[in-house]
Amino acid sequence: MTLKRVASKASPAIVDDQTLSAPDTRTRSIWLTQLVLAASVVIIGVLVVALRPSLFGVWNFVVGILAIIVVTVATLAVPWARLPRESVLVVVFLDTLAIGLMASSTELRFGYLWVFPVMWVAMYFPATMLGAVLATIGVILLLDSTSNPDSNAALRVFIVLLSLGFIGITAHLAMRQMRALRRVLQRQARRLSETLDRRSGQERRTNEILNGVDAGVARVSLSGSLLMVNDAFARLYGLDPRDVSQPAKSVEYTGLRGMPVPLSERPLARAARGEIFTDARVWVFTAGGEWRVLSVSSKRLSGLDREDASMLLLAYDVTAITHAQRERERLSAIASHELKHPLTVMIGNADLALEDPDLSPRIRERLETILRASERVLEMTSSMLKSSRTAFEGRESYDDIDVRQIVVDSVDSFRPTATAHDVTIALDVTEPLPATADGFRMRQVIDNLVSNAIKYTPRDGDVRVAGSMDGDMVTLTVSDTGIGISPDDLPSIMTPYFRTDTAKDTASGTGLGLGITREIITAHGGTLAIDSELGSGTTVTVRLPRFAPAPRGAEKEDS
Repeated sequence: MTLKRVASKASPAIVDDQTLSAPDTRTRSIWLTQLVLAASVVIIGVLVVALRPSLFGVWNFVVGILAIIVVTVATLAVPWARLPRESVLVVVFLDTLAIGLMASSTELRFGYLWVFPVMWVAMYFPATMLGAVLATIGVILLLDSTSNPDSNAALRVFIVLLSLGFIGITAHLAMRQMRALRRVLQRQARRLSETLDRRSGQERRTNEILNGVDAGVARVSLSGSLLMVNDAFARLYGLDPRDVSQPAKSVEYTGLRGMPVPLSERPLARAARGEIFTDARVWVFTAGGEWRVLSVSSKRLSGLDREDASMLLLAYDVTAITHAQRERERLSAIASHELKHPLTVMIGNADLALEDPDLSPRIRERLETILRASERVLEMTSSMLKSSRTAFEGRESYDDIDVRQIVVDSVDSFRPTATAHDVTIALDVTEPLPATADGFRMRQVIDNLVSNAIKYTPRDGDVRVAGSMDGDMVTLTVSDTGIGISPDDLPSIMTPYFRTDTAKDTASGTGLGLGITREIITAHGGTLAIDSELGSGTTVTVRLPRFAPAPRGAEKEDS
């Protein structure tokens, strides 16, 4: 086999075509091979000085050692990167001749050092070069036998050449197999690289397709982790597409201004349990302050290769459809309500007319027909009005809620933020806190207070949220060890857009949160009190009546 590359890698001397463009590597490889031979010769010289100093009286032995040292020094000085690939063969043949001088006319068999040039040529040069080196060794052995006749000289020449030939051929064949294996591995590596490129391209195209659809798509592991989301899903749930492990900024509710969906009943948690469901409706209050209605479905995905099974979540934004349906129901309710009055008038007048004893049988029959028809229409109208009570009217509604659940959900949602700010948040609500109130507004109150407490509390600080029942009053306290409020600023703290200088230096904000919170509490018939000391912390106390006053418009019933 013809080898067309010289010196490379960790193996001695020869490089392949890919590293040929790296002369420093080639030079170091040649140096390493020659230095190994030179080191062996120097060690032999030291041993000879110690054990057989008389051998240094043999001129050819001394010349051989000096020749190898000189060749080594020259090898270190030659700029191999600028010379042809075959130029290194000069070093090989000079080493062969120098070893021949060392081995001649001595009873010590230094000829074994020929293994170095033989292995070098056998592994990295064509077989013809191996034959040339063996021929050179054979000529040296014959000349030595001629100058020093011996009965075993011919046998020694044959054995040495045969042994070196076997070593060279074995090394040559082994190197050929290694090169063949390397080529196979390179082809496999190229195929794997091409396959990886194709898979990466397919994944990019798949992501482009998924990001081009309006529906939110997410893949969820059975352990509850989000594995992949498209842009629509990330937008709806307020997720960071680059790090979907961060908490979602959107909050899911059971209805418009209703209660937050319990963690165990949220679509993500249901999918993580392996549930398959269709058209699960949730109301999402986005980070941008918008209400969106989502229709969420799940589907099981089988695992591929070593990939575990997972779940696919599909979230469709049906806000426009829901609003259109509720508007239709509202119009139906209005129409039904408006029809009730004239129908009642018709039925009443028909009843009065039927009481007249002077009616002819024909007129009485016609009035009874009108009465029956009017009653049927009134019954249908009442049925329509009853079914339309769920019409979307866009106003607040008070329900029987458990404020404790709202507090727990709010604190749980802020725990990652508190952890990121090195703030410890503690929850002390051990009993239910029943109230008749607007669950959505109550969540806004708790979120505002907890958010402010964390925002204005320095690292290693503490935030404590507590709740209890005091007769017919629900009492909530949010206390922190934050920056506090000075006595001069405390009276203005709930003024819209007012922020203390310390608050401005600590965190960003608008100065509207506490004012909105007080308005909500006041609308529920409650009170909000703030107790604070500059540099020591703040305590906000909210007191809500067990039964809040009815919201505006709720006292008006359809007549």
